Amino acid sequence: MLTRYQIILLTAVWGIITMPRGSAQIRHTIWDTKEIYNIPSYETVSTDSAIGIIYKGLSYKGQAKNVYAFYASPGTLSGNRSADRQLPAVVLVHGGGGTAFKNWAIMWAKKGYAAIAMDLRGNDFNKKHIAGGFDEPGSGTPYFTITPKLNEQWMYQAIGDVILAHNLIRSFKEVDSNRTALTGISWGGIISCAIAGIDNRYKAVVPVYGCGYLFYNTAMRNDLAKLGKTDSATWVKQYDPSQYLKKAKMPMLFVNGTNDSHFYLDSYAKTYSSVKNRNLSVKIGLKHNHSYGWANKEIFTFIDSYLNNTAPLPVMQAPKFSGKKITAGFKAVVPVDKAYLNYTTDASALLKDKKWERIELKTENNKITLPDLPAGTRIWYLSVTDSREMEVSGDLQWKTVINH
Repeated sequence: MLTRYQIILLTAVWGIITMPRGSAQIRHTIWDTKEIYNIPSYETVSTDSAIGIIYKGLSYKGQAKNVYAFYASPGTLSGNRSADRQLPAVVLVHGGGGTAFKNWAIMWAKKGYAAIAMDLRGNDFNKKHIAGGFDEPGSGTPYFTITPKLNEQWMYQAIGDVILAHNLIRSFKEVDSNRTALTGISWGGIISCAIAGIDNRYKAVVPVYGCGYLFYNTAMRNDLAKLGKTDSATWVKQYDPSQYLKKAKMPMLFVNGTNDSHFYLDSYAKTYSSVKNRNLSVKIGLKHNHSYGWANKEIFTFIDSYLNNTAPLPVMQAPKFSGKKITAGFKAVVPVDKAYLNYTTDASALLKDKKWERIELKTENNKITLPDLPAGTRIWYLSVTDSREMEVSGDLQWKTVINH
């Protein structure tokens, strides 16, 4: 007869055997390899307010690749990690030319989060190549490459290493593995969009600037076309977020500027329209770089509402039309202070060059009413700002030019 200890042991073993290897979404992608479900080993290389680590990424050129990252938490800031308990966690993905940003991880730790910010270019935080890291040709990241070996393609490695960073931070005893979020800036936004449909363990995802449909109308379209018809089609099938976003189940917040010089509003609209559970924050004049990107306060408010049940962002509802009159409702837990019509009458051919204007509107009973659009309006959207100065937007609207 089995002892109680033997029963417990057998139950544990059986649980390991029958436990799914990971997300069903991952199992249907090119990342479905045994190593993608591992908790990567790592070594600590520096100890400070944020801890520098090197963890094992995907196999690359015959061995596990080294990936530099910073890990920060309230405990690393105070010097007492034993005080960390059941922390929500966030995975931070840099954009083009970026690295493992220590200050980004610390910013989230100050908000009560565990945070990991990794370098996806084979470098340390000083942008110096590390032994065993990804090999960039020259000083440029090979975003658009289709090589004979899948595991030598940068996007394959980058997405895989973000998944492994998620595995790692979820394994830390101080982290609540059921409360994790993902956010990325620019190219990190592209990766975040793709991963939203690949790794369904996240409770919230916030891509900033970056979007999908890179082949449609973005600053990267010409770079993609340089691959040639066959390889560009392969790249899109393997890596463009348009292939994955419809599978995203978690809530997503899309943050961008009206005149972003890399990710244009039409490709952006196609991207967010693929996601049912979404919110938007499109801002006139938002500049494009890492510090401007992660400084948007809506990112934390959105993530925290899903991980810590704090007050959510307002949510805009679809506009309704009655002749020229437009009405749109919104839901808001925190009172809304202001509402705006954001629009452009600019006939410039390039979306990034259009001049945008805004008109403040009145709200009543959580509803915006607009008697008519300004003459010559070409693109427009409504937005609201709550008493915390959190700004959210309705869907972008394209309109045949209106002349009164």
